[in-house]
Amino acid sequence: MSFEINVVRGRSKGRLTFSHGDISVDTDCWWDPKVVAVAGTYTGYATHMANKKNSRGTKREAIWFGKAVPIARRTRKSNDIFIHMGTSAGWSDGCIVAAEDQVLKIWNTISPKEQANVTIVIEDKES
Repeated sequence: MSFEINVVRGRSKGRLTFSHGDISVDTDCWWDPKVVAVAGTYTGYATHMANKKNSRGTKREAIWFGKAVPIARRTRKSNDIFIHMGTSAGWSDGCIVAAEDQVLKIWNTISPKEQANVTIVIEDKES
């Protein structure tokens, strides 16, 4: 089974959408404007972040973008880009963040975990 997350980025915030069965997410999202994953399509994994905690004090639920994600305006690539909980760009270090309850809706829907079964599409839109 495959899942799709779409992110449309504006100048300072964006819109993250996900739909699967009767689960639907349509929410604001943010990212660090200094460390931005290049717009495109990525193959992701529902996983936990090794070094970050959620609001319950356990490992933070996230969608990992996979290895070698290109970063805009830089020559390096990153293995540490995720969609995870956050309330502003300050929560991001190149990641895309959204309200925890919305990220959990997505994360809880994706099964099985730890498999390349999530398509992440990022689009930039000026507005």
